Amino acid sequence: MKRTTNISAALVTAILTLGMAGQAAAIPNSGPSELEEGKTSSRLLSGVDHYRLQVSDTSNVTIKSRGMNTGGGRHSGMRAVLRDGNGHVVTQAGRAGEDFIISRQLSPGEYTIEVHANMLRGGNDSTNYYQLITHIK
Repeated sequence: MKRTTNISAALVTAILTLGMAGQAAAIPNSGPSELEEGKTSSRLLSGVDHYRLQVSDTSNVTIKSRGMNTGGGRHSGMRAVLRDGNGHVVTQAGRAGEDFIISRQLSPGEYTIEVHANMLRGGNDSTNYYQLITHIK
């Protein structure tokens, strides 16, 4: 009887694992979101989000985060890393529990902004959201 229970448990685990893998494979990987002048839609603050920014002329670019906690507390905070088209770090900004601001003159090219969650309590907090506000002059 014990052997049957072990085989059944292994079979159920395998079925669940395959089902989850199938669901994950069905989720499209759209890559970085496009970052344009103005406000982004609100996104859950967890893990790392990537945005692509195309700069056509030498421009003063300001990217600000606006974090919010729908549970009524302070948001967990975030930090950002701005990379050039070759993946080199141009600048970094941010502290735990606060918003970030990047303000730089950028040459024409493609850039990537990584937004990293700073979880104060560890783990995932489903009440922390953010949006980015971008100005290009």
